Amino acid sequence: MPFHVSRFEWSFNKITGKNPSSVLDVDLSEYAQLKTPIQKAKFIKRLMDDLLSKTSKTVAQKIMRECGSVYQSGVSQCVSVPMIKKAKKLYKESRDIKELLTKFNEHHIGGRNLRLEGDVIKASYKRCYCGAVSKTKEKIPLTYCYCGAGWFKRIFEEALSKPVKVEVLQTIANGADTCEFKIHI
Repeated sequence: MPFHVSRFEWSFNKITGKNPSSVLDVDLSEYAQLKTPIQKAKFIKRLMDDLLSKTSKTVAQKIMRECGSVYQSGVSQCVSVPMIKKAKKLYKESRDIKELLTKFNEHHIGGRNLRLEGDVIKASYKRCYCGAVSKTKEKIPLTYCYCGAGWFKRIFEEALSKPVKVEVLQTIANGADTCEFKIHI
């Protein structure tokens, strides 16, 4: 999914109670003028560096997690209503979590490489799905990839009807060969 300024602004406001322009030095309106993947990646790197310098690491991660999980009318959404409906339907049709993961993989939900290891779901991607940074070699702070954690959190909480915790282990945008997440169910 691409980066959306409106989603970032909404998430920033929800988590901090403030408008990002009152806290951050980066002018978010600049993003709409950018044309190339390198320009966009450099902007996102600058934004994440600014975010991390003006908030705590925990707050920055919460903001980006919210960006990936936002499910609010009028805000660009990473997790669509049809995707959530499909995830819930697949869960109802599954005998257990292992079967659910097989169905998610078959339906291209979650990168097609979800596996159960004990009571933890491991997710890995062999390519970056973020359109804003995937076409460049620019190393992006790991905090940016917490939107992926938010995406997994939303899809699994909706499907399972219970809270889950998601860890970001490594990401391609941050220099790793794969993106790796742990989903505690």
